[in-house]
Amino acid sequence: MAERIGFIGPGAMGAPMAANLLRGGFPVTTLIHRNPGPAQALEAQGARIARSRSALLEECPVVLACLPTSAEVEEVVLGSGGVLESGRPGGVFVDMGTSRPASTRMLADRLGIRGIAMLDAPITGGVRGAREGTLTIYVGGAPEVFARVRPAFEAMGRTVLHMGGTAAGHLTKLLNNMLSLASMAALAEVLPLGVRLGLDPPLLVQALAAGSGATTMIPGRGERILQRDFTASFRIDLAHKDLRLAQEVAQDVNLPPPVTQAAAMTFTMARSLGLDAEDTVAVVKVWERLLGVEVRGR
Repeated sequence: MAERIGFIGPGAMGAPMAANLLRGGFPVTTLIHRNPGPAQALEAQGARIARSRSALLEECPVVLACLPTSAEVEEVVLGSGGVLESGRPGGVFVDMGTSRPASTRMLADRLGIRGIAMLDAPITGGVRGAREGTLTIYVGGAPEVFARVRPAFEAMGRTVLHMGGTAAGHLTKLLNNMLSLASMAALAEVLPLGVRLGLDPPLLVQALAAGSGATTMIPGRGERILQRDFTASFRIDLAHKDLRLAQEVAQDVNLPPPVTQAAAMTFTMARSLGLDAEDTVAVVKVWERLLGVEVRGR
């Protein structure tokens, strides 16, 4: 029988991930996190809701956390009733957020003293990927621990890659986000510029998607911009956080990453416009406002 999985952080990404675990035959225990609705929806699908964090940790040999910041993960591990205090020796704690690698190494060391293993397993693929079970999951940690948790990962994701030891997953995710967010910043600059120069917005998106500069994101994100759909799948404030973490790890090896710095500047400008809670595609508004145009479909 599959091990019971504790799921901390059933939010926009976490709730559908936990639902896919249930559909995959894994018993799941969760906690109410900010809004009770997602946990209650999971309960209706067969999950248990623990009365406290310590109760969840005592019940579940494998615990997954899907939280937005390193500070929140550290509190779950080191805080009162947290994994360090209440987790089961021989158990596994998995951080599925995008966290600071130095923090990941520190937590893994602290948990290891108590006989609790840790994996870092950040995800990419957005809310749609979480719903459809098609996420990509980058995993760092001991191979035997990865093998133990892999069936759960495969219930949530289509591509599951063991990248190496502790923090290798988080490092890979930051590199992925350096690339994807720089591409998003470039698209957000190019589209308003094209409109300001007199080009037709839908035709421009079509042309870019078919050109040598094409990436897989242009059709989908370009269409969202044309439709003015800025509903958050990946919030601007969290993207900006990831770019700051990426700059930190680059500077650790004496690289001041110029392209990432430029992308971070675009996201800083977006935050100054009050766009924190909007999707990353909303960075297009920075250049729209500067150029006095709007990228909109017919």
